Amino acid sequence: MNATTQDAMLQAIGIIKDEHQSMGAVLKGLQAHLEAVREGRDKPDFPLFHAMFDYIETIPDRVHHPKEDEYLFRLLRMRTAAADIILDELEGQHKVCATLLASVRKAMCAYRESADLAGFERSLNAYAEFLWEHMRKEEEIVLPLAEQHLTGEDWEAIHAAFQANRSQAW
Repeated sequence: MNATTQDAMLQAIGIIKDEHQSMGAVLKGLQAHLEAVREGRDKPDFPLFHAMFDYIETIPDRVHHPKEDEYLFRLLRMRTAAADIILDELEGQHKVCATLLASVRKAMCAYRESADLAGFERSLNAYAEFLWEHMRKEEEIVLPLAEQHLTGEDWEAIHAAFQANRSQAW
């Protein structure tokens, strides 16, 4: 692998991991605010909840995951069958993310209407654990397989696709 290709690979992986960190930070922020509400240190900020959910729906679900599917996963499938099982699982999870987020929003509305904080917190924590485990598998299983099997051209395409995400508001 030449230096340009190596650089494209490292930058693409860096962007993917940075985007995962951004998603994780939003989830941690949601959980921290909910914990402060539960402990009586803060009042619920529903506009904040909505804004954070909108971020998750708009950026990760509509920008990040489609690029993983279209570039990283597709190209990896072309180069090796070793990733098929994990990619099937992760692509399936991408498809259910919006449904899971809708469940969290519904639990938030139930909390707002009936003060069911425990239900909202359970729903949010389950969603957060789901996403963290999903991102862990991408970083610890898929990215190493990609490093082993993808070509220089593959990495340049992946880098270009994810670099375009930098114009988004992360």
